[in-house]
Amino acid sequence: MNRLKEMKNNSFPRVTMEEWVEQAEKALKGKPVTKLNTDTYEGITRKPVYTENDRNEHVSKNLIDKSDWTVSQQLYASTSFEELNIQVKQELESGSQSIHFATYPSTEHNALLIKDQTDLKTLLKAISLNEIALQVHTGPSATTFINALIDSGMETKNLQGMIGADPVGELAATGRLSQPIEQYYDDMKSNIEWKVNNAPHLKTVWVQSNAYHNGGANAVQELAAVMATAVEYLQQLMNRGLTIDEASQEIAFTFPVGSDFFMELSKLRAARVLWTNIVEAFGGNDKAQKMTVHATTSMFTKSNLDPYVNMLRSTTEAFSAAIGGADSINVDSYQQGNDNFSRRIARNTHYILKEESFLNKVVDPAAGSYYVENLTNQLADEAWKLFQELDKLGGIVEALRTNFLQDRIAEVKEKRLKDAQSRKKVLVGTNMYANLKEELNWQISTQPIKENEHAPVKVQAIQPIRLSGAFESLRYQAKMYQEKQGTPPKVTLINLGSLASHKPRTDFVSGFFQVGGLQPVVSPSFENAKEIVEWVSAQNITGYVCICGSDDTYEELLNAAVMAVNSPNRKVLVAGIPEATRQKELQEIGVSDFIHMRSNCYKLLLEIHQEMGLTDNEA
Repeated sequence: MNRLKEMKNNSFPRVTMEEWVEQAEKALKGKPVTKLNTDTYEGITRKPVYTENDRNEHVSKNLIDKSDWTVSQQLYASTSFEELNIQVKQELESGSQSIHFATYPSTEHNALLIKDQTDLKTLLKAISLNEIALQVHTGPSATTFINALIDSGMETKNLQGMIGADPVGELAATGRLSQPIEQYYDDMKSNIEWKVNNAPHLKTVWVQSNAYHNGGANAVQELAAVMATAVEYLQQLMNRGLTIDEASQEIAFTFPVGSDFFMELSKLRAARVLWTNIVEAFGGNDKAQKMTVHATTSMFTKSNLDPYVNMLRSTTEAFSAAIGGADSINVDSYQQGNDNFSRRIARNTHYILKEESFLNKVVDPAAGSYYVENLTNQLADEAWKLFQELDKLGGIVEALRTNFLQDRIAEVKEKRLKDAQSRKKVLVGTNMYANLKEELNWQISTQPIKENEHAPVKVQAIQPIRLSGAFESLRYQAKMYQEKQGTPPKVTLINLGSLASHKPRTDFVSGFFQVGGLQPVVSPSFENAKEIVEWVSAQNITGYVCICGSDDTYEELLNAAVMAVNSPNRKVLVAGIPEATRQKELQEIGVSDFIHMRSNCYKLLLEIHQEMGLTDNEA
């Protein structure tokens, strides 16, 4: 016991930042510790360590006052509303705590076409809504759905959740609105008047950041766009007679949560900071400053390839959302579909985070972390600067009309795509560690938005993308080639020297080709050019050939190997990147390109696909 008491009283000696830097730079062999800094897509520099000096007291107020969240799972269109009714009942019995879907006139590709009371009554038949939250995103206007609700004769006094419209979000996502935007603001006011008397616990304005997130925006752009949209709605509703307290309490928010764990949880925390400051500036009271946040796992980060990895992606995203203080969270199924198994896994993810990780037992668990507090502050500050720029332009609608916001987002999107294509951003199972044996099926789709010249309100749509899309196209082209030819597209690897010497580069280029659906055919280990010539002739090798070996082996054998392999019906690649003069020498004797860590993987694979004729097989 004395020993235990002594251990409890012991403490580590206090270390200064200067001492830490000194030891870190020793480990870095003299390089400055700033080499450990990393830059984010938001333009924020991450440091390797944070201290109390990095706190900013002006946003240290705890804005998250609850620990639990509502389990949400979006419904997708099915063959009939009868089938969806059965599905909803099963999922409510299995842990879902809300009924969540998009509906007409939303143009979301999974929206349910509920246009009248018959559809609605069929969907909600024998389901009590007294303790179940409704989460209905209605696109630019909630009027059609609310009319169906009124006509159905359902009791609405105890309805909770959101039946929410977001005309600006719809405009950003589709590039058009079917009637003047002022009409949608009039609809908002009318629907609020109905709700006050008939469904006082509902919110009827639901601001979505999906269009910006799925278009490749960074967290700063998402926050600024959403806050500018919310301010637009506040001003329009106040112009129509509502007070700031009435208008602000009518608004809920949705944020997709991506794969950058700390950035995404800080995004949700920063959103609360911004909303509090905005409503306070309008003169809103403490209750009006509270923010209702719905979070959803990201479509942008998901892949059709090796889809089980999507389970892991969704779990970390839901983890971020929970720690970030979301009031409700939608975890999409890993195949983004209606199959019972993947939807069950998605629901269970909530309960693993709640019941096994105890995330619903701690209020704002990230509070007090120097890193998270600093990141929250920086996001809030940078988003506020961009918000002010949007405000100077005339607000969010004018920023969309002039393409100001679209152009800013496009810059970030291109950097994200470039990082994925060069594999600086690793997508497991997609641009790294591909499984050529998996069965490929189209599941997730992001349909390009079509222009409508006759729409009363038109802007350039923010086209949705997924990081995995480019590599998926390569894999599906290769699959269709295999189905037509009866054999997969192949690349031959010529190995120089011993297994131990060539294996690192052989493994690297094998993985490189596989993410494009190209099957590597690996040669034996060769010690001289004569062996190469004999083997290549016996195998009748044509097409692409990649030579693999160590730098030492290359000095002895590479020139002879290139000349032995080079012929009019073959293209020669080399694994590794020699210095410029040596590259030129090798190109003069027949080398087409070099494969190395800094290669743009997608660009090079696309060139190979084009040369092999695989791009004729558009998927």
